[in-house]
Order: sequence, then C-alpha cells, then structure tokens
Amino acid sequence: MTDLINGLLQESISGIALGCIYALIALGFTLIYKATEVVNFAQGELMMVGAYVNFFFVTTFVSSAGEPTLWIFIIALVGSIIFALAFGWILDLIINRPLKDAPIFSVIMATISLSIILRAIVAMIAGPMSLLPVSPFGNDVIHIGSVVISILDLFIIGSAVILVLMFYYFFHKTRWGIATQATSEDPIAAQLMGIPVNRVRGLVWVFSALVATIAGILLAPRLSLLDTSMGFLGLKAFPAAVLGGFGSIGGAIVGGIILGVIETISIGTLSFHFQWIKEINDIIVWIVLIAVLMVKPDGLFGVEKVKKV
Repeated sequence: MTDLINGLLQESISGIALGCIYALIALGFTLIYKATEVVNFAQGELMMVGAYVNFFFVTTFVSSAGEPTLWIFIIALVGSIIFALAFGWILDLIINRPLKDAPIFSVIMATISLSIILRAIVAMIAGPMSLLPVSPFGNDVIHIGSVVISILDLFIIGSAVILVLMFYYFFHKTRWGIATQATSEDPIAAQLMGIPVNRVRGLVWVFSALVATIAGILLAPRLSLLDTSMGFLGLKAFPAAVLGGFGSIGGAIVGGIILGVIETISIGTLSFHFQWIKEINDIIVWIVLIAVLMVKPDGLFGVEKVKKV
C-alpha cells in the first residue's frame, strides 16, 4: 500500500510538470481564440520551432565555450524569446492581418497549412534525424522520503507559475492587457472606444508564439528527444483548453494540469495494477474530456454565451 501511495505521489508531481507544459500550449490556443475567435492549429508547431531554435542556440554556444554552463542556457533562452517575439509578429503580418475579414474557416485552414509548412521547413533545415537536447539540470533529483522528484520537473512547474502570474498581471493591471480583454469581449465596442483592435490582435499572436516557445524549451529536455513529431503534442494540449473552457485562461491552466496528471498516472501506477488501462492510454485523455463535456458542455470554467436576437 505504501508503494502505491509513493508511486501516485511521484507520478502526480511528474504529471503536474507535464500538465504545466500542456497548460502553456493550451494558453496559446486560448489567447488567440479570445481575441479573434479562431483556433490556431499550428500552436504545436510553434512550440516545436521554439524548441529547435533554443537547441540551435545552446549547441552553438556550447561548441564555442566547450562545455554547457548555466549562462549558456540563459543566453539561449533570451535568444529564443527574442526569436519568438519576432516570429509572432511575422505570423501576425502573414496570417492575422491579411485574413482579418476572411471567414473563420479560411483562417483555420491557414493555420493548418502553416503547421504543415513549419514541419516541412524544420525537417529540411534540421534533417530527418532526432536530436538529443541537453537539460541544464542533467539528471539531478531530490529525495523527499521515498519519493524521487526531478529538478527539471520542479523547474518546469516554477517557470509555469511565474509565467502565469506575469500574464495575470499584464491582463489585469496594464492598459494593453485591459485593452486585450475588451477586444476579446466585444471588438466592435472596443474599436469605438478608441482601442486599436488590430494592434491588440497582433500582440496576442506574439504572446501565443512566446508561450509556445517556452513550452517547447521546457518540454524538449523532458522528452530527451527532439524531432518534428513534437508538434503533434499540440493536439494533446487542445483538449486541455476545451476541458477548462475554451476562451478561459484559468481554465486552460487547470485543464492542462488535470490532463497531465491523468496521463502520467494512467501510464504508470494504474497501468501496473490494472492491465486493461494500457489499452486505452492513448485515448484516456479524450475519454475524460467527453465525460466532462457531457456534464459541463462549456468546460469546467467556460461561460455559456447567450445570443441576443
């Protein structure tokens, strides 16, 4: 019984770390949807591109310095963030602005096309072979009783918390954040009040690329593998956004953590004690999603929209 409890505790912490990454990806989905009512199906590929760019910076600096140091990872992180900001601005120019008056279906198809193009470009530049990212913490762990916790997992959780607090401050305490909320509620009324709606929507694309890049940087060393299939993990974060309530930032965070914990525990302890769970590991997230939506169709934190006639 003790082994079971320890296993569940250890896997729960690991699941929270994985869930934080899902939450960041889901946050990207939510930000764009709140401002434009468009689902960006290239969010996973934005995460993949950010992970590859960070890997390029790290390997370049390591080859110059001779050995990985903390400063190398910090400089690589700063370089990746700058790239993400620029990349998000470019995406705003080539997708958001030209298609701002297009049907939503056209914009969604543009994001799907973007995801395919990004995978192809990364495959051409980086090659078909998988890469092995280096963790700044190596294999360091801490022991709390008989529970073993990875330093990397703790760093992921801490980074996600800091990032969410920064976004909370931005959206509730700054003029541009409040303008973003106003735009998401009613873009026409926001524009009549003098809010530059197009600039706000462009800012949302920049933020979406930023959180995707940070998620990729955190996820790559945890997977210990980096290849173009990493972008498909964005589809696993999509149900997190739906579970929490599409359009709810808090819901995206909670939904990501819930699904991360469920996935980790089902793969570990539950699969060991219940053999049949192994057969549904790949779909258990979707089973949970359907079960919740049957009870709460708008998600855990979603608000039902009432259309006035």
